[in-house]
Formats: sequence, structure tokens, C-alpha cells
Amino acid sequence: MNTDKFEKLYSKPLPSSRSGLFYNTFSYPTKISPEAVAIYIAMHTKPGDTVLDVFGGSGSTGLAALMCEHPTEKMLSIAEDFEIKPTWGPRNAEIYEVGRYGSFASNVLCNPPSEIEFRKAAKDYFNRAHKELDWLYSCRDEYGKESQIRHTVWSDMLVCPNCNQEITYHDLFVEHDPINIKDTGICPSCSFDGSKEEFINKLETIKDPILNQEFQQKTRVPVLIYGQTNKNKWKRTVTKEDIDLIDVIKKEFVNNNYEPKNIEWGELFRSGYHTGITHLHHFYTQRNYYVMMKLWDMTDNYSEKIRDALRLVLLSYNAAHSTLMTRVVVKKNNKDFVLTSAQSGVLYISSLPVEKNIIIGAERKLKNFIDAFKYINTCSGKVNVLNQSSEVLSLEDKSIDYLFTDPPFGDFIPYAEVNQINELWLGQTTNKDDEVIISGSQNKDIDIYQSMMTKIFLEANRVLKDHAKATVVFHSSKAEVWEAMKKVIYTSNFNIKSTSILNKTQVTFKQTVSKDSVQGDPVLLIEKGKGNSNSGSSKKILETITEQAKNREKVNVRLLYSEYITKCLEEGITIELSAKEAYNYFNKRIGV
Repeated sequence: MNTDKFEKLYSKPLPSSRSGLFYNTFSYPTKISPEAVAIYIAMHTKPGDTVLDVFGGSGSTGLAALMCEHPTEKMLSIAEDFEIKPTWGPRNAEIYEVGRYGSFASNVLCNPPSEIEFRKAAKDYFNRAHKELDWLYSCRDEYGKESQIRHTVWSDMLVCPNCNQEITYHDLFVEHDPINIKDTGICPSCSFDGSKEEFINKLETIKDPILNQEFQQKTRVPVLIYGQTNKNKWKRTVTKEDIDLIDVIKKEFVNNNYEPKNIEWGELFRSGYHTGITHLHHFYTQRNYYVMMKLWDMTDNYSEKIRDALRLVLLSYNAAHSTLMTRVVVKKNNKDFVLTSAQSGVLYISSLPVEKNIIIGAERKLKNFIDAFKYINTCSGKVNVLNQSSEVLSLEDKSIDYLFTDPPFGDFIPYAEVNQINELWLGQTTNKDDEVIISGSQNKDIDIYQSMMTKIFLEANRVLKDHAKATVVFHSSKAEVWEAMKKVIYTSNFNIKSTSILNKTQVTFKQTVSKDSVQGDPVLLIEKGKGNSNSGSSKKILETITEQAKNREKVNVRLLYSEYITKCLEEGITIELSAKEAYNYFNKRIGV
């Protein structure tokens, strides 16, 4: 490898955007742009080489290996900006992913059906879906014309703690023109003025038709209908006719024999907004669960490859848009709500959940998949996806030319818990025994996490060729997790050759809302050999970064923490500060 090219690649943060040919096919927590990964692969390997990912996730490494044959404009632009000359050409990949949904999605995208056959089948599929299921989203506009529901906003029912008056969250806290959600609401009956926490959630006991037993759940009612008549989009309040349709659907729902699918709660359970949610169907309105079941069953009419591709289209829309986790947000001075998807990495249900029209929503995803399939079918590389743990790799010694991987970040996201909303539709959930995570609900502490990671990296060392390199992307706001990762690398007989930062140009929801989160994922270039451990203090590193930051026009303390981490790792120095502690240090000395 040319040393100059190598140094340039790791000389500055490499951009990883949340856009591109594959990024919008389906959402996945902490997803990395395949175009960014392809740059690393094309710089560290030659055409025909085999790349390994021991934490495959959503399949970015597999896609990236294929993309090296036909670099996109974005890839060429990054190469030009870094003044590097990747060797373009086809690569092969071995992808190991313990998660059921991640491995399923990876395999469909990396080994897709013919885009021509898929386009034809998808057209037939959605024509049938509209014919059989459109009545479930039928409505009338304000002029009485037949229309289609685009989405329905539901609202929690609340009870006034002073007079027991029942009122919707929407009526209590939402103002229109411009749209605003107030911090407090006034009871129309007794004028009690209180916050959402002071009002009481109304609960109701119902007979669950799937579980065939009574249980208690939060009471929700539809409040707003967003519809479309021909090309005209409109909004109105709910009418008796809308309620009548929901009642008809309830009767239809009861007449179907659905299999109960249990939700295995862990770190993400919250007793408030998850009241009464014990099974998959509780995450849906009855209408949308009924539609998902029908759409899922309809995929059985097609060949296996087409069927799986159609199912991925459904799942790409499902968890983010088909459930009660879909939500509205308010932007200053807007006249109306902004409709958005479920929050990534959590299972949050708001007080104003949204019921979307799954048929038209999923159908809109088709172009993204057809474009992706068309591109991949021009690539000659081979990607093998295995849904299994990486603690034992079914690969020969010294058979792999390069490793690129993005391990789970300690306790950052419980992937198996999050992804079960999609995996339960696939009929098989992730084996949590194999999940590498710090989790109280799974009785896995940092020592178990480190031990599992070490087994995997030892296997990676075994299968890598002697002079092969490995690039590891890792992210944590906790010093102890970083120290565990460093010990994993050294114990697995690797050493850290160089470091950099993967600069995600848009951060995740968790990174946005958490004051202690990290922006910019450190990138570690490792190779076989004994690492150097230094027991010195990281104080000098902090001082150097601080002085350099004072001369910058814009300072982002989250990126400074990533710089601190990479410098400590390069020098083998103990990582002493977690993100919060480092932010306090930088803020006091730089004043940001």
C-alpha cells in the first residue's frame, strides 16, 4: 500500500451522509453510508479481494464491496477531496450478522432479483393491494366526494385530576394557526391549569381479539383526518362516518385468526407510554395491523426472491411508518404539523400517534428499491450473508484480505429489542444469547461484553492474511466502554496503526437529544501485532486539543471528544474522561 495515500485517507474526517442510492431504501440504527465504506475498501484492497464484516448490521460493507466496481459521483468526489486514488474494481464480501432483520435486509439488497422482474411483480402486487384493501382507507372530503385517507392523527384521552372531565390531549395542548403544543392545558370544565404529567391518562379494559382475554390499555381516539381527493390534499376533523368505518374494521379484525406475537421488553420499556403493549399488534391500530397481515400474506404469491424483496419493501416502511410510533412534530411558525417517522433506536409512542396509509406509503418506496436493484445487478462481486454469531467463523485461516466493521457500541442501542418490530413479521427474532451488548435485562455487564468482543476479534485475526489491515468504526460516550474496546484490540493481538473520524453529516435522534452523546465516530486502523499500552495521563492530549480548537472559527465539543479518543488510542494512553466530563473541560477552557 502506498504510504502517502494511506496517510491522506486517515488525515481528516471522512464524510458519511444519510443519503444516496441505498441509504433511503430502509432505515436501520447507526447505519453507515456504503459509499463511505467503499472508499476504505478500495484503498485497502485490490479488485477480486475478499472483505469481511463481523458485525454486518444493515449490510453497508457488502454493498460497499460491490460498489467499488462502479464508483458513484459521491465516491469520486470524496477521493478527489482527499487527493487519493482508490483502485476501483469488483470485490467480494463475507458478512456475518446475528440480527435476523439486518441479515435479511442485507441479503436482499446484496443479492437482489432482476429489477425488470421485480418492477413487473411489484406493479401486479400493488394493483391487487389497492383493489382488495383501499376500502380500509376510504373517506369523504368536506364536499362529500369519495377520497382516500393519507393518514389519521390519534390522541391520548386524558382525565382532569380536579373534576374528572375527559378530554383529548389534542384539545388540551394543541393550538392551530400557527401550530403549537403548549406546556400546560386548561380543563374546559373546571379551568384546572396543568401540565401533561398532571393530567391522568385514561385507561380502558377491552377484550383483546387476538389474545382472547381482557387487558387494560391507554384510550386513544382519532382526531384529524388528512386525505386526498384526486390530486387535492386536505385536512379535516374526524366525522361519524370515519368512526363508523373504524367500527366496521374492528368487526373484520375480530373475525380473523391471528397468531399472538409476544414483545420481549428490555431496556426500552417505559411504564407510561407502553401501558398495555405486550404483543406486536398493540403497536398498531387495528386497521394497520389488518392491512400489514393482508399485504404480508399476499407476497406468498411470488417466487422466493421476489417475495423477499416485496417483504423488505414492507418492512422498510413498517417500523418507521406503519405503527403507533409514527409521530408529528411542531416547527416554529408552521401552520400545520410536520409528519415524521418513528424515532430511530427507541420504541417511543407519543400522545399524538399517527396512522399512515400503508399501501400508498410502501408503494412510494418502490423506486428506491428498483434503482438499487438495477445498480447492484451491474456488479460482478459476490456477497455471502450469514445470519449467525461471529464468535466462530466458517472461514479458513488467513483467507481474508481486509476487515471493515462497525461493532455494537456497548449499551448504546439494544438492536434485538428495537428490531423485533420487523423481525416478528419474519417469524424469527434475534437470538439474544449471541447479541454483543451491555444489558441489564440480558445480565450482560461490561466484562461479558468485552469477553464476547474479544472472541470475535480473535477469530478476525485468525482469518485475516498476515499483512491485511482492518478498519473499525466505534462510538461511545463512556470512557469505560472505550477502555474495554482498547483491551479487546490488544488482547486479540492487534495494534492500532492509525486513527481518524467518520463524520456523519446528520446525527441520529439519540445523538440529537442526548447532551452526553458523541458526534463523529472514531475510526481505527488496526493490524496484526502487539499493541503498545501507555499508562500516562491524557491531560497533555486534552491541553493540545484545546489549544488547537481556540484557533478554529467553529468549535464542536462533540467532535473534540472524538479527537480526544483517537489521540489516546494512537498513543495507547488510558481514556480517562467520558463525554460529559470532556465537554465540561472544553467548555470551561474554550467558552463554547
